[in-house]
Amino acid sequence: MKKIANIYLVAVVLLLASCSQEFIELAPVSSRSVEGFYKSEEQLQQALAGVYDGLQQSQTGAAVMLLKEERSDNTFQQTLLYNYLTIVHFTESSDNIRLYPVWSTLYEAIYRCNIFLQKIQPVEFMEASEKAAMIGEAKTIRALLYFDLVRYFGGVPVVTTPLTISESLTIGRASIEEVYQLIVEDLDDAVASLPNQYDGSNTGRITVFAAKALLGKVYVTRSGYPLNLDEWGKARDLFEDVISSGQFEFFENYDDIFDIINDNGKQSVFYVQFNAGALGEGNPMPRIHAPGNIDRNNPELGVISGGSSDSPFISDDLIMKFEEGDVRLSKTIQFEWLQNDGTMQTRPFCKKFGSGGIGPQNNWDINWPVIRYTEVLMLYAEALNELGYQTDGMAFQILNDVRRRAGLEVKTAADIPDQQSFRDWILDERRFEFAFENLRWFDLVRTDRGYDVMHEFLSPYHLEGNVTREKYLFPIPSRVIQTNPLITQNKKKKKII
Repeated sequence: MKKIANIYLVAVVLLLASCSQEFIELAPVSSRSVEGFYKSEEQLQQALAGVYDGLQQSQTGAAVMLLKEERSDNTFQQTLLYNYLTIVHFTESSDNIRLYPVWSTLYEAIYRCNIFLQKIQPVEFMEASEKAAMIGEAKTIRALLYFDLVRYFGGVPVVTTPLTISESLTIGRASIEEVYQLIVEDLDDAVASLPNQYDGSNTGRITVFAAKALLGKVYVTRSGYPLNLDEWGKARDLFEDVISSGQFEFFENYDDIFDIINDNGKQSVFYVQFNAGALGEGNPMPRIHAPGNIDRNNPELGVISGGSSDSPFISDDLIMKFEEGDVRLSKTIQFEWLQNDGTMQTRPFCKKFGSGGIGPQNNWDINWPVIRYTEVLMLYAEALNELGYQTDGMAFQILNDVRRRAGLEVKTAADIPDQQSFRDWILDERRFEFAFENLRWFDLVRTDRGYDVMHEFLSPYHLEGNVTREKYLFPIPSRVIQTNPLITQNKKKKKII
């Protein structure tokens, strides 16, 4: 799919001929006609590439990392940047300038999905199966975007068709349940229409197994806080389909997961595609993780143009809780590095994504994991445990395989004697396995461990009083509410929407 990444820029211009970069919530500012487009299969492929392009900004970047990872106990931001500090300290308001870009980027990407789905429906010049697959790809992407929105903000406006500005101002918030209903419907449709795999230049496109894995993760999330729907059986069945497909492989070497050679390989279930060879289409995360004053000539760490002032401060709590001998620690975190004046520095930063081809600033080749195969296995183990703890079952085997790969001793029923201790084990193991893959905060929320974990984590800084379960959701950006009064704010002290 590097080929598709190469035409992202052209595709976005063509797809979004009806919109500008500046969005007022749910609809684009301008409305130039796109009626002359979508007239050939080639144009549809270009338009679909524009839909895929919406994944890059919505799944990576400093603001996304701030809300998904830095909100958790994996980092403690010591920056003087106020809008970062308030997110980390649980004192943010709806005026925080880091919230609106996340909201608007997601809805811009949803708009791309909606206009593509509208324009492809009447098409009759292509094979029905190929048309259905393209619809399934767009619906999977839309489902992921709404999955992020509902976990960030709770109930949000549900929009499934392109809107004018005036139309967008007539839509209020749907409930959490209603947002999830669309997510499940989109993914059910996608599962029914997507192929098992793509070959050649199409490798990296969304397959039926990517949709099934995402739907399984949605069921796992809905089974937790706040809905507690007990959909573990549905999740188990979907993960079993992915595992039994034979399409994927559990790599025995942790380093191999993040080796550029294995991009779109046997561990790639659902990845955002990047291409350092195309201007603006590279992965920004290696630079964002690196400190701003790092030496600009360090290809080994994936740095050739300096780091970023957005670089998170890795918490001592995370570092100290890695077990001795865990190879994931040295793969994930760089402890020493040269400052650009030649001074040795010891502030840790994440180097996990430094592998691969390096282009200009903000331009790395390595793809970004939405769901990698190890997560499918670990979510499967979690579902199995929720359906019934077993002392020597598959769930134990999966987590112990993960530990063996990390260079650690296996655990037995003597260490993990019951269902609750297995839950704790999974949450801990996920923290180390997926550190800085933007999963930690949502893990804490869905397991309803966020309050206890963050209360304890922030106690040494006398910030524990800021943590409430209402803070599991971020405030709706004030700009959104000012634009559309029908969109109400999240409640601060009462049950969330």
